[in-house]
Amino acid sequence: MDNLSRFQYYSQKGETLEIELNKIKKKSFMIYFLRLFSFLGFAVLSIVFILSGYNYYFLIVSILLLFIFLYAIQKDFLLNSKRKLVEAEIIIINNELKYLNHQYNEFDGGEKFTEKNPHLAGDFDLFGNGSIYQYFNRCVTRQGCELFSDFLSFPEKNSLKIIEKQEVIKELSEKINFITKFRANGLTYNNQNDDNEGFNQWINEPNESIKTLKIISRVYPVLFLSQILLIGLAIIPFETIMIPLLFSFYIVYYHYRQRIDKAHNQLSKSGKTFKKYAILIGLIEKEIFHSQKLIELQNRLQNSNEKASKIINSLYRLIERFDLRNNMLIKFLFNSLFLFDLYIYQQLFNWKTKQKDKVSDWFNVLSEIDVMTSFAVFAFNCKNQVSYPEISTESFVFEALELGHPLIPVSERINNNIKFSGKPSVIIITGANMAGKSTFLKSLTVNLILAMNGSPVCAKHLIFKPCDIMSNINIRDSLKQKTSYFYAELKRIREIIDHVTKEPDTLVILDEILRGTNTKDKQTGSFGLLEKLITLNANAVIATHDLIIGELDKKYPDIVINHCFESELENDELIFDYKLKNGISKKLNASFLMKKMGVIE
Repeated sequence: MDNLSRFQYYSQKGETLEIELNKIKKKSFMIYFLRLFSFLGFAVLSIVFILSGYNYYFLIVSILLLFIFLYAIQKDFLLNSKRKLVEAEIIIINNELKYLNHQYNEFDGGEKFTEKNPHLAGDFDLFGNGSIYQYFNRCVTRQGCELFSDFLSFPEKNSLKIIEKQEVIKELSEKINFITKFRANGLTYNNQNDDNEGFNQWINEPNESIKTLKIISRVYPVLFLSQILLIGLAIIPFETIMIPLLFSFYIVYYHYRQRIDKAHNQLSKSGKTFKKYAILIGLIEKEIFHSQKLIELQNRLQNSNEKASKIINSLYRLIERFDLRNNMLIKFLFNSLFLFDLYIYQQLFNWKTKQKDKVSDWFNVLSEIDVMTSFAVFAFNCKNQVSYPEISTESFVFEALELGHPLIPVSERINNNIKFSGKPSVIIITGANMAGKSTFLKSLTVNLILAMNGSPVCAKHLIFKPCDIMSNINIRDSLKQKTSYFYAELKRIREIIDHVTKEPDTLVILDEILRGTNTKDKQTGSFGLLEKLITLNANAVIATHDLIIGELDKKYPDIVINHCFESELENDELIFDYKLKNGISKKLNASFLMKKMGVIE
């Protein structure tokens, strides 16, 4: 299915959903009148029953109308839930049409994750406006977004785990309906408090002894109800009711108040989050998977004979009841009768005792599948434009055919071939300004990051060896830290050397290094750095304007390979083909461009 077919698929899916939504709205409209007339009929016939001298015919009909009213309420609730899901699916479909047109700047760019690996993120646009995260992310849980940012910032290097991820993404990309339902439920139950921080504090707090609390919460309601019965039978005076009321006030509002309030504050904000998690995990539990990794993840959601979704939903129900204490009248009444706060607190404690060691793993399973759906949607949307790379188990290799950048639309994307292997190896890319050097470096690195995440890549064919990535592209000076551009760059180069020394399986990406010094120093420093990387048995790709650096291949003919991007002058206009060629660049364009723009004569 080509890109046009994806447009057709989403367009047709959107039309089908719109038709379904209209049907739901019509049914809801009919149910509204059914509710209205059944309630009015019940009210009128109840009055007529009394005025008619208790004619039971009117009573029977009024009761029948009451049942119809209750049925209509239930039906309206179900239709409303279904309507929200369909509306969420429509939003998803419309968003995917935007993604196909590369119109994704309105979505979250994940700027808050930049500092996880700031050099990698800053050099290759992993986060922010127009970023990889913004284009790929389809996560519907906060924990999933966090994990996705981790995957981009610190790609997987274990070949077996990468293969597992590939299998998961391949299978999920064929389950686009499951993904759409999954995401629709995530959007439907989305809320600003999709945050487990309070819950994590609560679940990880040390256990306390609640033996006394259990006894009190069980014995008190029996004694209090017995006392009310005795008062009703006039066996004991009414005034004695003050004794249990004072006792409940002391226990709930004084002795246990601090612990109960703390637990409620920690959990109340997470209630709707657990409702969402229970639904999403339920969808995962019901789906039939075939890949070993997905089956393993699914099995981790099984707790003896009880499913994780049911257990998490029970927590949501407890928190929902706990929130009743926000109503002061109910709180006073229920605590007086049943020590309600203590009862819920005890039930939450029991839940934590049983599930503490399992629940975090369930959330990890959910977030992992949440992340994989992001890559799977990319695989589905771009099926005929991408391929799953092969992983080399030998020495370092990066070999790509028709390599392109995923953020560049297909109609504008220029693909290139590249191959380098062995240790050490150095690729020197020379070329004029605006010829495509930096874009190529980003294309190479971004696809490597995708490959190490098990994702398909923008290439006809790719073979790679997982490795660390160290780069020096977007260096900035710092007035706050009183750091000059040149010194900041030297610090970064020092970090790269130190890292390569410790981790030889590192790919170093450099773009026009040592720009903060004069030409001679720059050339001398560049030669020295590349030779240092060679002695460290590293692999490096460097883009530069300094053509003389390309002469390093004379000294290291089996290690250094020269490539270049060229420009052509046609009808007093510079023409770029953005195609990578062999050898050292022969053409420059800075002075021409300056004249063209009237900067110089």
